[in-house]
Amino acid sequence: MRQQLLDYLTANLSGTIKVSAEQPFEQGGDALYLKNMRRVYLQEEYTEQDQLVPVLDATDIIQQITYVRAFLAVDAKNRNSDLDSALTTLANARVAANITDSFRKEFDYTTTLDNDQLIYEFEYRFYTLA
Repeated sequence: MRQQLLDYLTANLSGTIKVSAEQPFEQGGDALYLKNMRRVYLQEEYTEQDQLVPVLDATDIIQQITYVRAFLAVDAKNRNSDLDSALTTLANARVAANITDSFRKEFDYTTTLDNDQLIYEFEYRFYTLA
């Protein structure tokens, strides 16, 4: 699912904010997305399983939730002119990316202000039957 999101975002983020194919690792004590501002970094996906419907004969219906987290840092003092457009593209990726086996697709994000950087942390959640 990470790859489908990368493909969609690479094709649709065409302004000053771009997507990076690299993982958001730390280099020299700083996260890479803090050093390379205006770049969206997607983490490797991880999954959890959860009971969706309990059944009496112990053959419960299980859902698998796949999470993909993403990060973006921008200059807090000088707002990018295409930031709103980029945020809309990031939100639309949950349904527009070619992820077909999911019955529920969710997206949300939080923002934090750290000195002169505005940091966005995104989370995509895709639900499938296991």
